[in-house]
Amino acid sequence: MSWKKVLGKSTIRVAATALLLSQLFGAVGSVSAAGKDVEVHLIGINDLHGQLDTTTMVSDKKAGTAPILATYLKEAQAKYENSLLFHNGDSVGASAPVSSLDRDEPTMEWMNMMGFDVGSLGNHEFDQGIAALKAQIFGGLDPKEGKVTHAGAKLDYVNANVIETSTGKPLIKPYVIKAVGGVKIGFIGLVTKATPSKVSPSGTAGVRFLSAEEEVEAVNKYAKELQNQGVETIIVLAHDPATTKEGVTTGEAADLAKALPANSPVDVIVAGDNHALANGEVNGKLIVQAYSYGTAFEDIKLMIDPATGDVTEKSAAVTTTLQEGVKEDPESLAIIKKSLDKHPELTKPVGTTDGSVTRTDAYNNEAPLGNLIADAMRQADFGDKASAADFAFMNPGGIRADLPQGDVTFADLAKIQPFGNTLVKLELTGGQIQTLLEQQWGTNADGTPNTKTLQISGLKYTADFNKPVAERVTSLSLEDGTPIDPGKTYTAVVNNFMAAGGDNYTVLVDAKSSLAGPIDLDVFYQYIVDTFKGGAIQAKTEGRITNLAASTEQTETPVTTEFISRAEFVSALVDMLKLNEVATAPAFKDIAADAAYADSIAEAAHAGFIQGYGGNFNPDRDITREEAATILAKLLNDKASDKNAATIIAGFGDGKIVSAYAVKSMAKLIDKGILSAAEKNLLQPKQGLSKDAAKALIQKAVAAKAS
Repeated sequence: MSWKKVLGKSTIRVAATALLLSQLFGAVGSVSAAGKDVEVHLIGINDLHGQLDTTTMVSDKKAGTAPILATYLKEAQAKYENSLLFHNGDSVGASAPVSSLDRDEPTMEWMNMMGFDVGSLGNHEFDQGIAALKAQIFGGLDPKEGKVTHAGAKLDYVNANVIETSTGKPLIKPYVIKAVGGVKIGFIGLVTKATPSKVSPSGTAGVRFLSAEEEVEAVNKYAKELQNQGVETIIVLAHDPATTKEGVTTGEAADLAKALPANSPVDVIVAGDNHALANGEVNGKLIVQAYSYGTAFEDIKLMIDPATGDVTEKSAAVTTTLQEGVKEDPESLAIIKKSLDKHPELTKPVGTTDGSVTRTDAYNNEAPLGNLIADAMRQADFGDKASAADFAFMNPGGIRADLPQGDVTFADLAKIQPFGNTLVKLELTGGQIQTLLEQQWGTNADGTPNTKTLQISGLKYTADFNKPVAERVTSLSLEDGTPIDPGKTYTAVVNNFMAAGGDNYTVLVDAKSSLAGPIDLDVFYQYIVDTFKGGAIQAKTEGRITNLAASTEQTETPVTTEFISRAEFVSALVDMLKLNEVATAPAFKDIAADAAYADSIAEAAHAGFIQGYGGNFNPDRDITREEAATILAKLLNDKASDKNAATIIAGFGDGKIVSAYAVKSMAKLIDKGILSAAEKNLLQPKQGLSKDAAKALIQKAVAAKAS
């Protein structure tokens, strides 16, 4: 390709960025002085998810899109004499509509155009089933509606831990050998063992996934086979989660590294799935991951002894694909334009909103956007010539964004429901409906509540949190107030994730009948078009869900004296700032990915407002005044008060008990008029914050940030 011979100013910029990030993220190893070694660079991405035209904000700067990513990748390869291009799973699935409307063929076309050499399977490659997966990779008519014919991938796909039950052999080839610069490199593929729980049962029908022990045996087996073929440089493309923080790398990929022998010939494990940063060494294996959505790429540098084939040195740099000053790749733009020309609806507004149609607190209560989605689901056409279903239920974790204020496009709707789930119509008894509602209220391993309030249509209920779960639903009726008969059969629409028992809604697996239907996004889009006809899109809470809070002994105690938790404080701040930049679970050990506040904590961590303690965040502990000040001070760039911090704090009667880490932060907020004495001349730094006080404090800090 001619672009490999081109070096421009932006190439120099990329090199400088890579060098800087190598320093920041602690690239493993050092520059080799051995001139005889062959230098090879593995340039890669993971978790693209078909986000060809999606811009992501990274630290208040625009990043990503395929045309920008392509420029970075091409320039990175142009710098090196020897390089290979790879992707590590989830290149498709939960895709942007510019790709998903054509069954992700645009993304496959983009990868072919880019000249990717090797790739692995991610869990999302299984979303639509084995037949669709094979059609995308090997070419042929896509089984979904039979409207798209795939050209097939020009790159080699590998996977060693998915076994076809009919043959007992790997679904696709487990490894591939690539020759570059006179040396051989072996790539073994793996996908997260959690895949069966991440996709519908139909997606993994006909295959089984190796256990952790079997997986290690497989890697060892194939590594030995590679060695027998003269390959000593071995890379595992493992679509397994990993995160590096404070120099420590953890996650499923790290567990694999630990399980492999210390003298294993495996040199590098590329991670994926959790959309995080990884760049560290575990048990002699370099583990690398470059975020997601094309917002970054990894450059893995290997120094290889051509005589032995061994890696003598290895390191990695992760570069963010910032858009500023970068020219978009014309070949990538052409692929996007072809899709947009084919689907003009993607760029045309389908309506407008005033910014009130949000998913706010959907994990705990009825939300406007939840009502809108559930209403659309209930009206879905299943081709059975039946009227609308009696009910619809939407899991809150499947609502990934809010409707924006102003014009709303199809692309905005796709960000809300990006998974391409199939809607399923079930027959359930009234008793099963009640059980389903009870399954909203789970319990974490540590005994804390794990609530996932379903967004509903066609019914309403009251939940009394003074009662145990089995008795909590005190009234359950149709919209008109008619009680739901426990013995009567009703129809209900859910998505295929829920229908398979996802999020612990296990009662749905016992439905009397099941009918698969259209894609959730298609239904949502058509409902918006038909209902609002390009005008104002409206939705609000209507009393479908009534939650009666658990009573306390001190009934006369004002609500304002109830202290706010760390998770609640961060959630309130994120909500007020309207942060919506990440789609990954936070990396704290005590935050479950499906916790009601997980998204907010992930946003706050991404923005740099929180760091946690020893890998934990302690979400349920009351936040103290000094902790809140430390978080809010990061909103303010002005450091004028830092030099006078000690003097400011000393002016308060209890200034001596302010923790050292919080002195500058509290002083800054006091200096700005954001924080004042809690009582008389006391700061009470260790005291909790009431919800009202926390709200007022956040509002002042946000206002000061904007001024």
